[in-house]
Amino acid sequence: MLLRRKIIMYVGVTTLCLLTLLYLISERALLHNYERMELDSLRENMKQNLLSYFDEYTNLGAIAINYAGWDDTYNFINRPTIPLDNDPYLTVNYTDSLFVSSRLNITLLMSNQKQIYFGKAFDYGNNRPLAYPSSMIEALMKAYAPFFEQQDASFRKQGLLIVDNKPLIAASYPILTSNNEGPVHGTLVFARFLDANYIRYISEKTDMPLTISIVDPSFKPPAHAVTITGTGNRTLPFWAESDKSTIKGFTLLPDVNNKPSILLQFKKPRVLYKEAQKSIMFYLLYFGLSGLVFFFIIRYVLQRTIFTRLDHTINGMNVIKTKQDFSIRILESGKDEITQLEKSFNHMMMSLEQSQNKIQYQANHDNLTGLANRKAFFEYLEKMIKQGRQRQSRFAVLFIDLDRFKLINDTMGHHMGDLLLMEVTERLWLCLKDGEFLCRLGGDEFCIVSNDVFDSKQIEQLSKVIIESINEPYKLDGYQVTISASIGISLYPDHGTDSESLLHHSDVAMLDVKETGKNNYRLFSESIEEIRTRRMLMEKYLKSAIDNKELTLFYQPKWDLVENKIAGVEALLRWRNRQLGYVSPYEFIPIAESSGIINEIGEWIMRSACRQYVAWQNQFEDMSLIIAINISGVQLLQPDFVERIRGIFAEEKVEPCHFELEVTETFAIENFEEVINILVELRNLGFMISIDDFGAGYSSMKYVCQLPIQCMKIDKTLIDHLADNVRSQVVVSTLIEMAHRLQLTVVAEGVELPEQLHLLQTYRCDQIQGFLISKPVPAKMIIELLDNKINRFV
Repeated sequence: MLLRRKIIMYVGVTTLCLLTLLYLISERALLHNYERMELDSLRENMKQNLLSYFDEYTNLGAIAINYAGWDDTYNFINRPTIPLDNDPYLTVNYTDSLFVSSRLNITLLMSNQKQIYFGKAFDYGNNRPLAYPSSMIEALMKAYAPFFEQQDASFRKQGLLIVDNKPLIAASYPILTSNNEGPVHGTLVFARFLDANYIRYISEKTDMPLTISIVDPSFKPPAHAVTITGTGNRTLPFWAESDKSTIKGFTLLPDVNNKPSILLQFKKPRVLYKEAQKSIMFYLLYFGLSGLVFFFIIRYVLQRTIFTRLDHTINGMNVIKTKQDFSIRILESGKDEITQLEKSFNHMMMSLEQSQNKIQYQANHDNLTGLANRKAFFEYLEKMIKQGRQRQSRFAVLFIDLDRFKLINDTMGHHMGDLLLMEVTERLWLCLKDGEFLCRLGGDEFCIVSNDVFDSKQIEQLSKVIIESINEPYKLDGYQVTISASIGISLYPDHGTDSESLLHHSDVAMLDVKETGKNNYRLFSESIEEIRTRRMLMEKYLKSAIDNKELTLFYQPKWDLVENKIAGVEALLRWRNRQLGYVSPYEFIPIAESSGIINEIGEWIMRSACRQYVAWQNQFEDMSLIIAINISGVQLLQPDFVERIRGIFAEEKVEPCHFELEVTETFAIENFEEVINILVELRNLGFMISIDDFGAGYSSMKYVCQLPIQCMKIDKTLIDHLADNVRSQVVVSTLIEMAHRLQLTVVAEGVELPEQLHLLQTYRCDQIQGFLISKPVPAKMIIELLDNKINRFV
């Protein structure tokens, strides 16, 4: 029998179960009908309560009309003066028995002038008179004055009143003759408290426990409330609340002013609902047991026809899963759809086996070069560490990073970069011996693991071979390119006993090579780590150096040899950190430049120098000092540098003509095309432009002639040997003469000896700067130097 037909049979059984479920759902609908019937019954009960309640109005009105339409009452209220309490009309007609039999609490006889001719309060439940209701009468007259006004014989009023927070029903009738004629001489009021006696009376009358509670006039029925019709077609709000055991009905009754006054409530047990629940639970149990029987029958059938076969197939799959071997196949048996499934599964396993082999290779190899990748590198390194512990052997990790690869990739395209990486891979293989491991970590980073390293010279020799091989020119698609490599080396177990440490330390050594010139190799050492740690700390602390007020400016005077006076000062940055202490500018300036913090620091230097200039100018009206500020190449190449510096000097209200901006010779020549236009803009703003450290780099006179500079500062390295080196004398004297011919001011840096000063005077140098004049000093000492008017160098 085909599986398809078997499933049709099972669908029939499932349909039967669904029909049962539908029946159960119908039962729930019936339960909802029971609830609705219970609510309808509750509404009818509330109508009975309201009928009893409004019957009290009719009863009270019937009593009131008998007394109000009586000649004796009419004559009594017509008297010109208020009668005494022992008046025969009162003693005979308003006895205690009247209050008990009529269930009255208050009686009032009032003239048209609102005079109380008679008032009495009585507790008919306990058969005892109460004190004269003066306060209640006053409250009634204040809150419900219109209720007591009877304009003619047709005015008869009945309703609910709330007095002193007590509910009562009252009837107000005009006092007329027995023939129901007037004119109206006054008003008769009968009132009945809605107290415990009244509640008990109504509850016994309707056989339903009733409660009454006063509500605030602002009370509103809930949103789900409906209306219920009472006596005289009155519509009142009605709503219900229920829990598992009881159901409550609520009706809101208004007072004579039609404001919410009391809440009429009664509750009753949910007998019908509970009986319905019991019946439904019985049916649920019956159908539940029936469903359980059907379940076991279906399970048995399925087990015999399908599950046994499926278990065989699943067991075969579990074997493959446990052994993780896609070469295993499931034994095929039978001729039905499950057999077709087994055949399809075996075919899928064949495809997965092929894909697994391919994926496993890709997971451990680089797609471009075919080398082992980062994952395979760590697996191999862990294996080498394990062998190293067992054999007490040593090995080396070489971290290789290609120099200038990003430039080639960006300028010549990623295709050329990929060709270059494949060529480098081939050269690296040629440098290795059997057993050495090569991988590509990613990008232009490679790693080599060299086994059985006996001393550092052995691995240094391998590094030299690699560098020489990589330095050879490459021919790629007709183009010739050259690159170099920076190599960092870590040794096991000297520099680490785990894979992360060995890779990290070789990376640190490689980065140190990068930062100190590239195209070299370096073994890891603790000093390298300390230097990098210090660099990271400096970068971290530099970010908050301005806010923490750790930066200061020192000023080094420049002496004019012709005028024999201080012609200017150079602003030099100093940093004293709370954790690191004093840090040399030669150490922290490169870090500030590489991290970009130099832009913020540079602006701070300019503002501080401007403010210091203003302070000096306030002390010396005829001060003619020029303040020189060193400009970092990183700052100068900022897109908005000129605008920012213009804004700073405008905000500080200082003229740029009092300031000299110094740019190093090396940076200016290397970035000539970008720098020259910026320097022209700065000179047009009024700044003096100076080329600093001249002679320290590879000068090109062609570029020097085109730069818009006004001053040349000869580097200290040329001045150091001026007194005892003839070649230095020739170079310096020639530079000074050339600068004068170009109409440039010449400043000699680093002058420390009188002999150097004498020679510079002979060469007609314009200005000197160095320890012979003064070390960099705080701003206040510049004032002392100006006051002393130094002349001992003439």
